[in-house]
Amino acid sequence: MARPVAATVMTDGEGRALLMWRHRHVTDTWGWEIPSGRIEEGESPEQAAAREAEEETGWRPGPLRLLVASQPSNGSVNTVHYIFHGQAAGHVGDPVDRSEAERVEWVPLAEVGGLIAKGEIVSGPTLIGLLMTTAHLT
Repeated sequence: MARPVAATVMTDGEGRALLMWRHRHVTDTWGWEIPSGRIEEGESPEQAAAREAEEETGWRPGPLRLLVASQPSNGSVNTVHYIFHGQAAGHVGDPVDRSEAERVEWVPLAEVGGLIAKGEIVSGPTLIGLLMTTAHLT
């Protein structure tokens, strides 16, 4: 089993989610994604989700709530993805690793369907997290 992954959908109370526009070398494509990363040894999924969100976006999430633990590609890889939701607690500075994303933006949740249709959101954890968040907020 591959190391598990933790991801966070951060929203701001104004109907927007914090997304990263990033390049994926494997597919040589650009798209919007939520912050995510591997869970480190001794770290809980919730701790990893908060750490990755802050490192990749410069925003600290408030209390996190588990949306789902999924296996987004169980036909080809055995890895669990823990996807959390949290309100943005505050901006703490620039992202630690500026190479993670070209830009970080607050994107209206109402635009998510259109971005999916245009192929600008294709990441499994991002799709699952945004759709679960949208379903819970409506």
